[in-house]
Amino acid sequence: MFHVEPPPRVTGETPWASGEPSPALLREILSEAGVEIHEKIAGGLAAHAREMLRWNRSIRLTAIVDPVEVAVKHVADSLLLLRFAPFPGRLLDFGSGAGYPGVPLALCLPGTRITLLEASAKKAAFLSRVRGLLGLENVQVVHERADPRKPFARRPFDHIVTRATASPGQVLSLLSPCLADGGRFLFMTGPRGEAGGKIPGAVTRRERFLLPRGMGEREIVEVEPSGAS
Repeated sequence: MFHVEPPPRVTGETPWASGEPSPALLREILSEAGVEIHEKIAGGLAAHAREMLRWNRSIRLTAIVDPVEVAVKHVADSLLLLRFAPFPGRLLDFGSGAGYPGVPLALCLPGTRITLLEASAKKAAFLSRVRGLLGLENVQVVHERADPRKPFARRPFDHIVTRATASPGQVLSLLSPCLADGGRFLFMTGPRGEAGGKIPGAVTRRERFLLPRGMGEREIVEVEPSGAS
């Protein structure tokens, strides 16, 4: 958890009146979710969200455009993964899309090497833009479609995260060859643990969270594949 002083009080016009999530709003929402971040990290999270909304006018990155919903359903949702820290080594964000959860994790975990895997060329271009904009030296963007017959990574990953991109069974089939010995999958599922049926492998941890502002539930399931050491 990242501990900082409480965010400053804001008087007059709300800090998100511009229609974009401000650093103050993000810190407020994240604090409600039990995640405390430094002001500099909040600035990076706000810049990422702002760039997403700008690109979203041209390419479909998200259906969520309200600033409070972006703060809750994208940013806070992503950083609930910090409850599963530590994250040493290498992490893969499979089907990164608009960069959630990979970019927020990269901002909060500068010592973790994070790969954003995205099959769409336009979305991969957006992710590369965000990487440069935020100066994320711990991030690599890979524009490729996962294929178990042709692993895209030379080195395996210690953590593979996916946010409702495919069923756990499909993800395990596709990406188990890319997981290091002793590594883990983290599946971010919907309000009732909608993990797409039985999960192959050993479920080593399962936690359910309420999102801030009454915006639903999230379940995160940690899985060690069958046969893993």
